[in-house]
Amino acid sequence: MAVETVVAGRERQVHRTRATVDIDAPAEAVHRALTGVAGWPVLYPWIAHTEVLAREGADDEVKFWAVRPDGSGLRVWTSKRTLDPVALRMEFEQRGSVGPIEQLGGTWDFVPRPDGGCRVESGHWFTTDADPDETAGELDRHGALQMRTLKSQTESATSLTTDVIRAKSEVLVSGGSLAGLRARLLAALPAGDGDAWFGETSEGPTVQIAHGDHVLVQKLLSPPGPADLYRLRWRLGEEAGGVRVTADVLAVATREHERVRRLAQAGVRDALAVAGVR
Repeated sequence: MAVETVVAGRERQVHRTRATVDIDAPAEAVHRALTGVAGWPVLYPWIAHTEVLAREGADDEVKFWAVRPDGSGLRVWTSKRTLDPVALRMEFEQRGSVGPIEQLGGTWDFVPRPDGGCRVESGHWFTTDADPDETAGELDRHGALQMRTLKSQTESATSLTTDVIRAKSEVLVSGGSLAGLRARLLAALPAGDGDAWFGETSEGPTVQIAHGDHVLVQKLLSPPGPADLYRLRWRLGEEAGGVRVTADVLAVATREHERVRRLAQAGVRDALAVAGVR
């Protein structure tokens, strides 16, 4: 279905797509998983990192870094969202064009079923200068992948809980500056332009993200076995006594959990050493 609207003083068709999936999990839990973007690197493995840029009441703005479906690089975008945990609804509008899409927005609804499961319904609208049928087809393919992944992750008893392994450590570095420590850390990591880099390292294909002056992230797209997912993050914060460096590893293990836990703990120690603080 298409309707007419006016964007920037010119007529533009708004095209719409819809998708649904039945999930054998409570609507509240599925809504919480989808709207809790801090967990998206686990929920959706192609998401490398998320950052909440602003939050006011039910509204927020979130930045996403994601690996392209063909593994050829990164997509980076922001999304304005309105969350309603009572109505179990989310509305969003994406900021910045992605490929042929000029504007993109929509809704997600989580409808409880009498048997304790739910039906998830998404409706997207978009404008484009390309063939709208081709663009809608691409949205439908990605939407179907989102739905299948949301279903498998939330129906599993462990995928978002005990399979998730986290390790963290921090050090207060006396003297020096945040800018100097950040520069030293970046010099020890793969080079890249801007706030996102995608390329090969000794660990294989890697995503590297720099968010402002305070956050650096690496995600290994070929995780060290037996981990199914492996992401490393540094957070830098100025304090009266110096610069606090916090390193944390997010991993997912569907087997050999203790081995992956030791791997994550070793990764945190190595991350602090890369920063030159241990």
